[in-house]
Amino acid sequence: MSSEEQLTVKLISSDMFEFIIDRKCALASGTIKNLLSSPGQFTESLQNEIHFRDIKGIVLEKVCKYLYYKIENSNNLADIPEFPIEPEIAMELLHASDFLEC
Repeated sequence: MSSEEQLTVKLISSDMFEFIIDRKCALASGTIKNLLSSPGQFTESLQNEIHFRDIKGIVLEKVCKYLYYKIENSNNLADIPEFPIEPEIAMELLHASDFLEC
């Protein structure tokens, strides 16, 4: 695995959209952190990619944006800007965020 691959993680949605995000942002999700960091030899940690069978691309894209938003604003002492959520994906996003612990 190249050093660039170790700095990123590939997330794949149920409809086969692929998102390559910074590993430090991906680890802001408890579920992703467990899959990539557990002492067991999960396929996800060996291949540095995670398939989500129940999360659509449009929802996973929003999750990825949120993980970046979360890291960018984690040490912000000023007013944190609102994270926009489109009403048409709000319920699916809620389920995904609960599953991903983010």
